[in-house]
Amino acid sequence: MRKTAYILTLLFSLTACTAYIPEGPEMLVIEGWIENGTAPIVFVTSSVSTTLQENDITDLMGHVAYNAEVTITHDGVTYTLTPTIKNEYFLKYCYTTNAFKGEIGGTYRLDVKWKDMQAQSVTTIPKPGTVDSIKVERHPLNDTLYIVKAHIKPDQDIRYYRFFSMNIGKDPIYAPSYLGTFDSEFNKDDFIAVNRGRSNPIDEFDYYYSSGDSVRFKLASIDSTSYDFWTKFEENVLFSHISLITYDNNIKGNIDGGLGYWFGYGVERYAIKIEN
Repeated sequence: MRKTAYILTLLFSLTACTAYIPEGPEMLVIEGWIENGTAPIVFVTSSVSTTLQENDITDLMGHVAYNAEVTITHDGVTYTLTPTIKNEYFLKYCYTTNAFKGEIGGTYRLDVKWKDMQAQSVTTIPKPGTVDSIKVERHPLNDTLYIVKAHIKPDQDIRYYRFFSMNIGKDPIYAPSYLGTFDSEFNKDDFIAVNRGRSNPIDEFDYYYSSGDSVRFKLASIDSTSYDFWTKFEENVLFSHISLITYDNNIKGNIDGGLGYWFGYGVERYAIKIEN
């Protein structure tokens, strides 16, 4: 598999394939999001240009920005984000603030400076959608596993969605649900699977649930740029173990002057217990 410089925290989930990243100029790489009712989270790294076989995670951690200048501007006020250790994330070093929380309809400009690099992006938190029904089904190929499915209440103002899920006691964070991005125009009457998300790409993992699991998930309404990003990411993950399918481009995000994404999510939260 061949691809250019990539986002470090997402890169780790794709390292099962043989990948080559050709030489190129170092670039800022950003993974950030803001939801209604929560503080922003921003990871800042730099691009990698090497063969993955010759590097371990310790080498890659040298690309983490420990002293970047990260600000968010909202309603004419600029806030400086603080470097923070969050042990629940695979890449533990991020930038955040307690000075404000995301608001539905709010627009947020992100600016990042590190070394001699600069990048920026703007996002808006869309109106949240609503789940009107949740059901649990046995896995068709394994009667000890279960699938959680949710039906979305139709809303003419919202087209694109993404699930984020967490299995309490097994997952440390809400992670992007496996194959959890969808277009409501094509799934108007469907129950959509809320699979587990993979927060740690090193450990053994199963995308489904077992009896007794307590599942929490978030339904996030997203814009078209977020939808395009996440569907392409899921395509890469889905086919990353198939040597006949190759990729030669980065996933297109919304960062001006760098790689990655800065996305606003309109979120509603749900919970369900898996019973026999």
